[in-house]
Amino acid sequence: MFVMLKRSINLFIALFAITVIGIESYIYWHVQLRPWQPATSIGRLIFYYSFFTVLSNFMLALSCFWLTFNPGCNRFSFKVIRLNGLVGVIITALVYNWMLRAIHRPPNLILTFTNESLHVVLPVLGILSWLILGPFRRINFKVIIGSFLSILVYGVYIFVRGYYTNQYPYPFINVTRIGYPKALLAASMVVVLFIGLTFFLWCIDRLRERK
Repeated sequence: MFVMLKRSINLFIALFAITVIGIESYIYWHVQLRPWQPATSIGRLIFYYSFFTVLSNFMLALSCFWLTFNPGCNRFSFKVIRLNGLVGVIITALVYNWMLRAIHRPPNLILTFTNESLHVVLPVLGILSWLILGPFRRINFKVIIGSFLSILVYGVYIFVRGYYTNQYPYPFINVTRIGYPKALLAASMVVVLFIGLTFFLWCIDRLRERK
């Protein structure tokens, strides 16, 4: 019974996240919401999936799908995706509500709903479900290294893409506006926060393992 409950909760989180991302993907494909966004549908979709918020929630959804069909999964790839999703949505909630909420105004009610879902609701659901339901014993030093390398790859991608397109997903790393020193400093702070949170979750994981 408890296993079915865990499967159901993970499936709900996964479907909720995929639905929200799907709605926003559809809108980005069909509408240029801001003048600085890419003019083409493909360009806007690539830009949309360059957001840390979207990728974090997508990885959370993927890990929840994985747990729905294989609750005891212990693969390295799953553990990295799971950790990335959990840490990513925490950073998403912290950075958005601390730095970006005051300057970001969704243009309509649908995007207001999806925006709050990605930046508040799903992070809360994701972290609470992990704290209560687990699975635990999935975080170790090797997994943390895998997560660290993945965020470095993401950072390189964002700056390389930005170099050629002058498009950056967040204002605090927008090189065209604030320059490389400030942008790289902000990116480094996010990486440090990411590493700190991975070790924090590792500590929680070890404490929960003992229980």
